[in-house]
Amino acid sequence: MPAIQTDARQVASTVPAATRRRGNSVFRELAVHLREHRTRLRMEWAQRIIEARLLTAMNRKEVAAEVASIYDNYVKALQTGTFEVLQAYAQDLSERIIPRGVQTHEVVGIVLLLRDVLARSLFAKYQADPARLDRVLNAYEPAANRIATTVAVSFVEERERIIRHQRETEEVLRRLNEALEEEAKRIALALHDEAGQMLAAVHLAVAEIAHDLPAPAADRLDKVQHLLKEVESQLRRLSHELRAPMLDTHGLMPALEFLAKGVHQRTGLRISVGGSTGGRVPPLVETAIYRSVQEALNNVARHAQATKVKVDIRRNGNTVRCVVTDDGVGFDVDAVTGRNGRRGLGLLGIRERVHVLGGQAEILSAPGRGTKLTMALPVGIS
Repeated sequence: MPAIQTDARQVASTVPAATRRRGNSVFRELAVHLREHRTRLRMEWAQRIIEARLLTAMNRKEVAAEVASIYDNYVKALQTGTFEVLQAYAQDLSERIIPRGVQTHEVVGIVLLLRDVLARSLFAKYQADPARLDRVLNAYEPAANRIATTVAVSFVEERERIIRHQRETEEVLRRLNEALEEEAKRIALALHDEAGQMLAAVHLAVAEIAHDLPAPAADRLDKVQHLLKEVESQLRRLSHELRAPMLDTHGLMPALEFLAKGVHQRTGLRISVGGSTGGRVPPLVETAIYRSVQEALNNVARHAQATKVKVDIRRNGNTVRCVVTDDGVGFDVDAVTGRNGRRGLGLLGIRERVHVLGGQAEILSAPGRGTKLTMALPVGIS
């Protein structure tokens, strides 16, 4: 980008002062014309963008807002001959639209469309005076090309920076998820083995004491043993939820079936698990799907007032697709994910867990219409 600006200054320094003054006069005249017809030209440009199917990730209102800002910065750059403000705006625009999937060719395309719209307007204004038209176009076209280059280079540089930052962030999140899973496995093993052994010892001690006590006291100890068994059952459930051993030993489908059985016993939800992964898939993918389904089922149990849930797993080539649907009351997705509550964070967590592995997650719901969570993950993850 600095190279472009340096070239512009070098060219300007070789042009005689009188010529530069005439050029500046032309640009001032152009700026006046473009500001006078601002509304009409912006509307024409926005329509051309829509017809060319550019900026399709944005709605019409968003396109109109960006058109207004880009147009004003464009005219200012034409009038002043300096592109720093336009460059800064291009970088700011890039930060906002790159995460939404806008591509480089779209940005270049809209700038070239603007150049064309303005050139047509200038031709209509000066066509009766061919000499004047030549002077205007000879001044306008090089400046318009420099502006297009400035915007394109700024966008590409910002896009590369954002993509690089996203990859670094995703790698950090991936390693963090791996560390959390290892810690969960350690805690689960401690609960299952150490706490289980302690409870078994308590059972034996209580049984010995009960053997030597008269019947009424022994009956009371039977109630204590019953409570101990409940504690043991809850610890076992917690241990499996922290890290299902079946996920490591048998794979995703048996682990999901075991999870569904546990949630049904605890909540009464009827949960069906169907489909197949076509064999084992990478552990990171299995863990991501298992945790996401677990979070989804917890959300259904807490909030959905549902009676049935369906979990379907399918593999298509190098992609595993998981769909979780329920017949609950549904909700406003934007409103819930925009809050910092437990449910909103859980849904955002599902998206992040899937995105960090290069997958996609979509949540469809509406009040009174149930909820559908769709996840698609590549299986080429190691």
